[in-house]
Amino acid sequence: MKGWVLVTRCPDATMAPLIQGGLEAEGIPCVVMNKQDSSYVGMCFAVRPVEIWVPEAHASAAEAWLNAKEE
Repeated sequence: MKGWVLVTRCPDATMAPLIQGGLEAEGIPCVVMNKQDSSYVGMCFAVRPVEIWVPEAHASAAEAWLNAKEE
């Protein structure tokens, strides 16, 4: 995704909406990419993390928000 940065991976789909909501509440746009979706043919039995992507311009703010939540 050109112009977007991967900021974190979630081990499953349950955490992704919580992170997405928190980032969006801070005015940070984000995209959740769930590669466990059936559109990823051949990967349906593999457990893959859910990725959170933000625009490059918001990467620092997103990483700061994520780091603050880990503390």
